[in-house]
Amino acid sequence: MTATAIVVTHNSAGQIGESLTALRGSGASVRVVDNASTDRTAALVRHDHADVWFESNATNVGFARAVNQALHGTSSDVVILVNPDCVTPAETVRGLVGHLREHPGVGVVGPRLLGAGGETAISAHPFETLASVVASRFGGSLLPVAVRRHLGGKNHRRAFDASMGAATAASGPVAVDWLSGACLAVRGDLLRELGGLDERYFLYYEDEELCLQVRSRGYEVVLLPQLQAVHIGGASSQPGATWPHLYRSMLIFFGRHRRSSYQLVRLAVLVRAVLGLGLAQTRRILRRSSAEPRFRAWRDIAAIALAMSRPSEDGGLACEY
Repeated sequence: MTATAIVVTHNSAGQIGESLTALRGSGASVRVVDNASTDRTAALVRHDHADVWFESNATNVGFARAVNQALHGTSSDVVILVNPDCVTPAETVRGLVGHLREHPGVGVVGPRLLGAGGETAISAHPFETLASVVASRFGGSLLPVAVRRHLGGKNHRRAFDASMGAATAASGPVAVDWLSGACLAVRGDLLRELGGLDERYFLYYEDEELCLQVRSRGYEVVLLPQLQAVHIGGASSQPGATWPHLYRSMLIFFGRHRRSSYQLVRLAVLVRAVLGLGLAQTRRILRRSSAEPRFRAWRDIAAIALAMSRPSEDGGLACEY
């Protein structure tokens, strides 16, 4: 099977070199789309990786649209989405492609993700519900692991354990709801049939939407915990800059697929924004700072939640990440 790796960059000069070097060593063709970087990302790709297909956008068009830009004109059997701050070893790429080749009922497959220090990140997830949103946005890392496992439901705890590398985790493939788009492989024909990633999501949730659409067509989404990739995280963002996109995409997702709980999720977003504004204002006073990115982010999030008063498939705020 042929494979094409797609990487979308935005101010990724500090990470893109290692990511591309690993991908080029895998035998997959590589395509990079840069979303209006203001650092040396474009120059580094052109100079150090001249054999890589490369396009540079004058404006930041969002992650999904940039992926679709690279997808256009490809005919590969497998498309691998890789973040610029994710290093995917050649054996992992070959393992992902091989699993799709040997299992025609699988549409998307991904590895277990590790952080820069070797710690395991969550790469497999259940589809989101009101309970999981409240837990993640209000509890976050403070919430005990046992509680987070429980919120996923018994059918997803095995995937959680496999993702975390727990001693009880299965060593083989684990069917899951959705996988992190930091590194995943999808059948090329299937992705093209879907029209690529859903561009209504500027950033975030496009991976969850992809896996939902793949599963709705009768394919499995599978985590391969025996394969690994290193994901540093946050290489294309600054604190607070991406948060409005996260909450806007959340509301779009719930407006499309969880309409019965949409208003409760919207209320949770508003409450979280108010709390965030209060905490940010306190920091501004204590630090005597006139420019607080988090305050602006929570203000924008509140505006998004107020504007998206009814379930819809679009709407909200567009800003740079």
